[in-house]
Amino acid sequence: MELRNAQLQQSGWSQKLLQWVNLRAEESERTFLMFAFYTATSVGLIWLEAVTVGLFLDEYGAESLPLIYIAGAAVGSALGFFYEWLQEILPMRRSIVAIALFLAIPTALFRCGLELPALLSATIFGMRLWIDGAYVLNDLNTSITANQLFNIREIKRAYPIVSSGILMADVISGFSLGPLIKVIGLENVMLTACIMMVVGALLLFYLGETYSQAFPDSNLRTDEDRTDYTTRRLQGPLQPTSGYWSRSSFWSKPSTF
Repeated sequence: MELRNAQLQQSGWSQKLLQWVNLRAEESERTFLMFAFYTATSVGLIWLEAVTVGLFLDEYGAESLPLIYIAGAAVGSALGFFYEWLQEILPMRRSIVAIALFLAIPTALFRCGLELPALLSATIFGMRLWIDGAYVLNDLNTSITANQLFNIREIKRAYPIVSSGILMADVISGFSLGPLIKVIGLENVMLTACIMMVVGALLLFYLGETYSQAFPDSNLRTDEDRTDYTTRRLQGPLQPTSGYWSRSSFWSKPSTF
């Protein structure tokens, strides 16, 4: 009896929490996993950006910033086309994980490049270019993954929570960066940034495997898929362990974060 009362009390607290954040029970796991993925990846990117800015200003000075902003915009556009191409050759649930890992791999390579005096200047310049493109890829990955996991009604409730991951990342990275630099050094912060981005990729891999129905191998749906989805919508609320999530257009989402 005591165990049952504890379970009911815990369930009551869970329901209150879901009501406070305006979520339904079947949406909660997907939403908080997406929030955790976006937070972890953003923490890694913010750490990397802090290291990059410091090294870049020491090496090139502030007068080089206009040039780097122009070059960074070009790199971001090119990576956007790369993202679209990757989605054409890989199943979606594989491509989103591949992009998340792709954010982490150059970070480890840059750390190795900093140890080579002959490549130091080129490595720092490449890091500054990469950070702009990495933010573009992360935002694209987050938006498209959310579009697959939630239908148009769910996204209105879930996306504000997911997008607040960048705010949480700002807080975490702000409090942790100083102690990290003192303990492991400025350059080694890049390795911790790489680890955080790998953690984000693992969370995304878990999402893709758990909700594989939301990530079709093809970008096109058959008439049978649409009929099955319509039938499920008429039967009642969508559960996370069954069914096929709507791929309603997400291009009218809130402004890019």
